[in-house]
Amino acid sequence: MKPMQTLALTALFTAALAASSAASAQAPQAGAAPSQASGGPAHGPRWGVAAISLPRYPGADRQQLLAAPLIEARFGEHFFASTLQGVGADWRPAEGLNLSAALVLDPHWRRRKDMPASWAALDEVKFAAALRLAAEWQLERFTVQISSNSRLGTLVQGRQGAKDLKGGHSLQFDASYGLLATRSLALAVGVSAEAMDKRLGQALFGVNAVQAAAAQLRQHQVKAGLSSLGVFAQAMVPVDSDWTFSARLGLNSLRGDAGNSPLVQKKRQPVVALSISRAF
Repeated sequence: MKPMQTLALTALFTAALAASSAASAQAPQAGAAPSQASGGPAHGPRWGVAAISLPRYPGADRQQLLAAPLIEARFGEHFFASTLQGVGADWRPAEGLNLSAALVLDPHWRRRKDMPASWAALDEVKFAAALRLAAEWQLERFTVQISSNSRLGTLVQGRQGAKDLKGGHSLQFDASYGLLATRSLALAVGVSAEAMDKRLGQALFGVNAVQAAAAQLRQHQVKAGLSSLGVFAQAMVPVDSDWTFSARLGLNSLRGDAGNSPLVQKKRQPVVALSISRAF
């Protein structure tokens, strides 16, 4: 796997594994300091590995299994660098509220090699950096997360001298409820949703006249709006005072113009993410 693809892969874990912070924040780890047990920021580095099973491209009916390193480090009270959360800063303006801004790699892409050969006329959706703004609010067993991704690079590369298409925005929402929080297991369930602007939605799910003729597909226009709804379950298991295992199982259903696209072979999109890491 190319370095850029490996980095872009880790952006997927922001949605798939970083969301399990709701469960991990409620579960005191064995031997953890009081500030860590109460969900306070941990300042030591963390290293590990993560794996994810997800559709080959948005709407695909086949899965792919990918792996990436998990590396996290904090610098002082506010700054962080992580393969999960990108490079940025966070702060807590009030109890239970966490705000963050980070430079990440956008988790939306589509590689030509993953698509059917008959779809060769379709554009690749390129890997690109994105500005991620996020807010998380936790009240007892409930956690709500809202984040937005604004792509900073090329979305679709222009063909035959045409200009590259840039930009694209998406909005993610997660709401979870902690079912269990003990020193040996934290378990939560929740719902999720994603919305896209017209530019990103059209790049991923739209089919223009030229593409329709070449790939023998019907034309399809995508407007800004809701693109998926989902449910998930997530768990965090402190193996000991250093090692932690996390898992998230999700099922997303493509909706709206995205779900009605002729490029969608399967509306229900399963995602399974696992990680194991060690604090130093």
